[in-house]
Order: sequence, then C-alpha cells, then structure tokens
Amino acid sequence: MSRERTEIIATIQEFAHEIAEREFPPFEEAQVIAELGLDSLSTLEMVGMIERELEIFLPTDELADIHTVGALTDLIEQKLAAAG
Repeated sequence: MSRERTEIIATIQEFAHEIAEREFPPFEEAQVIAELGLDSLSTLEMVGMIERELEIFLPTDELADIHTVGALTDLIEQKLAAAG
C-alpha cells in the first residue's frame, strides 16, 4: 500500500481532530504532537486508529522517541514500506 507523505499527515490530522473534537490548522511536519492538547490515552487511541487504517503496527518502544508529526510520518512510512 503506497501512500504519499501528505496523505499520511492528513490521516494523522483527521484522527487527531476526531479524538480531540476540535479543528486544527493544517499540520506541519515540525508540529509537536504533545502540543496538540491530547493526553497520553488520547494519543494512544490516535496511534491505534492509524494502525487500523493503514494496517501496520507501531511498536511502543519506537513511538517513545517520536515527538513531531514529521517523525511520526517517517515511522509510518518505514512500516508501510516494510509491509510491502
């Protein structure tokens, strides 16, 4: 499954919006995830939604070092490439 980077960022934004129940300005790669106003449980919920939508697994140990939308997008791209 091939996805453009902009599509991945749009998916992240869509799920953040759904969980936070508020609109966000368009996400930039430098957007710090912690500044979205999602608590840790909501962030895990968003990750679960991404995993189900994209049919990938994002290990918790790899997510621990992810702080920006761009870094999360990099990890998602890696997992999508590995899944073929």
